[in-house]
Amino acid sequence: MRIIVDISVIGLARLYETARTGIYRVISSLVPELLAMEELDLRVTSLSSTEINRLTRDAVHGMGHGDRFTGTNRLEERLYDLALRLAPVDPLRIGRRGVARMFRRWRIDRVAAESDIFHSTYAPLPPFRRRPLCFMTIYDIIPVLHPEYFWQGFDHDFKKILSSIRVEQDWVVTISRSSRNDLCEYLHMDPDRVFIACPAASPDLYHTGAGQEEIRAVLARYGIPRPGYFLSLATLEYRKNLQATVAAFRKLLAEPGQGDHHLVLVGTRGWKIDRLLDEVLRDPALRDRVIVTGYVADEDLAALYGGGLAFVYPSLYEGFGLPPLEAMQCGLPVITSNTSSLPEVVGDAGIMVDPDDSDALAGAMLRLCEDTGLRQGMRERGLARAARFSWSRCARQTVAAYEAAMAASR
Repeated sequence: MRIIVDISVIGLARLYETARTGIYRVISSLVPELLAMEELDLRVTSLSSTEINRLTRDAVHGMGHGDRFTGTNRLEERLYDLALRLAPVDPLRIGRRGVARMFRRWRIDRVAAESDIFHSTYAPLPPFRRRPLCFMTIYDIIPVLHPEYFWQGFDHDFKKILSSIRVEQDWVVTISRSSRNDLCEYLHMDPDRVFIACPAASPDLYHTGAGQEEIRAVLARYGIPRPGYFLSLATLEYRKNLQATVAAFRKLLAEPGQGDHHLVLVGTRGWKIDRLLDEVLRDPALRDRVIVTGYVADEDLAALYGGGLAFVYPSLYEGFGLPPLEAMQCGLPVITSNTSSLPEVVGDAGIMVDPDDSDALAGAMLRLCEDTGLRQGMRERGLARAARFSWSRCARQTVAAYEAAMAASR
């Protein structure tokens, strides 16, 4: 069973900071686990632009598995370097794009010739002439279920990814029962062809080991005055329902004795969020109480979670919801939505509310402010819940999907 996995999202994230989203975290954590399985005949590739392919290859070398990257071509590299030198007279990058197009067909054919199974973790399945067994990871189908959560045209682009799947011949990996149900209903796909491989929170990044001195240093770096804040971490976009978070926080501040709290919003700016942030700046009750950090370095995350009082994540819809799992693994109590996949992740370890009910959200925040015992109990349950998820388990579930597909094809 020869397997080739397209991990171009790793190179994309090296090129653009904004691409360091949940998908990147999943793939950058899962791939090392798969490569470490010596009994598995697995290689990785990148079927993107020459620049991203190079960055992906460099990342694989950094993992210590440079010999497991396939799809490089010396002539392509030389032509690309020549195109780079022409950049001053080629501002539209026509030369670099031409090189990528010229060698894309060669790379696709090579991958097809060298694999029994091809797995795309991000991009549409390529137009193979000789088609191996094909897997596609679909994390969720929120863009077609709720196109209003995204910018205009995003659902059209996402449908191109879905349309590359042949529902009667190809196979899908997804990340929760909720996403599996959505996929099967939308694509009219046999559930036996859709497998679940649950993500996890990296123990190197998310843990309870951040000391008080480290926490103080990290808070100072991001302009957070002291520990004990409410924390939200996600791309700052409409779907994450930050409008409800801010509304609930405003209500909390109005409660007797609760006016001294802070709300910390972590993440890069996404779509439909500028208006909300402008409202925060104009509101005297919130202006000095809501802190927007922007992107936070991975090495600072455990300390940032460790300094919080609670994690607030009333997302409107999630395919899985990594941030609540990351928070639980850091020992931070979680308040989240009772919709989509989030109950699967949080279980009985967190407080779940209707994401449209800002009163319920504010009430949950107030309970955690006032009840030390509740916070401690949620910390313990959250740590136990997070321990059920691991990247080695995710890798085993992925390999089990490959094996089932191979067995079914015989």
